[in-house]
Amino acid sequence: MIAPSILAADFARLADEAAAVGGPPGSGADWLHVDVMDAHFVPNLTLGLPVVESLIRATTIPLDCHLMIDDPDRWAVGYAEAGAHNVTVHVEAARDPVALAADLRAAGARAGLSVKPGTPLEPYLETLRHYDTLLVMSVEPGFGGQSFMPEVLEKVRSARRMVDTGHLTLLVEIDGGINADTIEAAAEAGVDCFVAGSAVYGADDPARAVQALRDRVVKASTHRRWAP
Repeated sequence: MIAPSILAADFARLADEAAAVGGPPGSGADWLHVDVMDAHFVPNLTLGLPVVESLIRATTIPLDCHLMIDDPDRWAVGYAEAGAHNVTVHVEAARDPVALAADLRAAGARAGLSVKPGTPLEPYLETLRHYDTLLVMSVEPGFGGQSFMPEVLEKVRSARRMVDTGHLTLLVEIDGGINADTIEAAAEAGVDCFVAGSAVYGADDPARAVQALRDRVVKASTHRRWAP
């Protein structure tokens, strides 16, 4: 699965930018990744719920909302109620991540849990049993265009082993520095869903860039594939 990040898109033309990565099933973007930042949890300010509501009306691509915000327990459910397909919160910010996962699911979304590069998985294994996706950050959250941190791939491998042995049931997602040079290593480690910003929206043909990334994933992947 390829999830282009609109953080790298032209914010003045978001509907057009969403359309630029669409296409027939299996060729266009699987999800559209939306980074919500509040200038508190991370040192950057992007967009919020009103823009997400507009995007949901403008595209048929499922929205993958990544909330890099303080107090997601208060705000995250609104994104699920608006129609986001997957809503991801940070374990470092959530007060009660188990209850929040239940609330997101009750509101109609998949529940995602994200961990920063320096956050270990082990303390949150029981928590992850309540989630549908695990988003491993391969850069420090807050800004696009950063370099991929290969050391997080051991975390991906651990998650993949737990999924493949039945200890967890979730989709493994990665975000940060994903491009033609890094996506195969992430695929080999066991990632299911790849967030790519500049590698897609910096290309002359974003839809073709999505397919090129997917081709590299198919070549490198050795684990079972998940349906979008």
